[in-house]
Amino acid sequence: MAECAGRGKTRPVRRDALAVVVVSLVALATLRGAHAEGAGWLRVDVPAALESAAQLPLVEVRGQAAARGARVHEFVIVIDVSASAALPSGWDVDGDGASGRTDPALPARLLAKPDLPAGLAERLREADFDDSVLGAELAAARALLARLETGTRYRVGLVAFSDRARLLAPLGSDAQALDGAFAALREDFHRDLGGTNFGDALAAAQLALQPESSGAAAPPPAGTDQSILFLSDGEPTLPPHGDRARQHALFAASAAGAAGIRIFAFDLAREQTTGAGVLAEMAARSDGRLEVLDRPGDAIARLRRTDLVGLAALRIVNETTGAAARALRTFPDGGFDAFVELA
Repeated sequence: MAECAGRGKTRPVRRDALAVVVVSLVALATLRGAHAEGAGWLRVDVPAALESAAQLPLVEVRGQAAARGARVHEFVIVIDVSASAALPSGWDVDGDGASGRTDPALPARLLAKPDLPAGLAERLREADFDDSVLGAELAAARALLARLETGTRYRVGLVAFSDRARLLAPLGSDAQALDGAFAALREDFHRDLGGTNFGDALAAAQLALQPESSGAAAPPPAGTDQSILFLSDGEPTLPPHGDRARQHALFAASAAGAAGIRIFAFDLAREQTTGAGVLAEMAARSDGRLEVLDRPGDAIARLRRTDLVGLAALRIVNETTGAAARALRTFPDGGFDAFVELA
């Protein structure tokens, strides 16, 4: 039973008469191959009981849903730190306006480093590093993790790459360790800023998800999904010569797909390049998905909404009136909230 207010008083409304909410999972049919196992799962947290009271003729509905059941999800975020990472993203990432500039302390610290590329500190003084492509990548990754309960149903690792790939945070790192890895990458990004090696980045992420045991990768544990969230604004350039860089990337993507790892690729390029084609094929070979962004800064919103639970659609309605819920929102972990108008 629910209650809604009307004409200056509160009147009871029988829940079974209203059939207040019906939640439909329309995702199972979209799953393919190894990811099709498991039944859809739904938990409604609000209303928490069969009877509730409302001062307005609206009922809040909040809960969590997933197409493959309440599974553990392991994923590695891969961040591109090639030469273009220090360029402007076209987005005011840190919210300090068009006149914002790099914190003066960062160029000062960089000048004390013997391996600083020529002219980098001066370029940073003239722009706002936190509005760079790398700034957008870091903000996007943080925005996603803020939506998830890391360490329980979600285990996260972090890889950065340029000429080579390196593991910054192992799978299962807690929030403090991930924050430390982001801060270290921001502080030492100048050590990268080279070429773009997609293949090595994918291989490093797969190794983080599936450590080798006796020369063979360990498959994901039962009831666990594994993914790579791959952010780049460029196209593969390494190994050099001919088509080797592209083939290296696609071979690594095929290996990840064969191991049951999906690749969610995010194309942050400011202009159309051949990189989008490589990213699209990487995603296709692993049963993943490509997101092409208008601007690198758009990654902040798009990564935060990444569907990690295979939920193709969520529908909440008042079954009596057929009216759809208002302000329906869904989140990467399958969480949702909305308001249903009562009759």
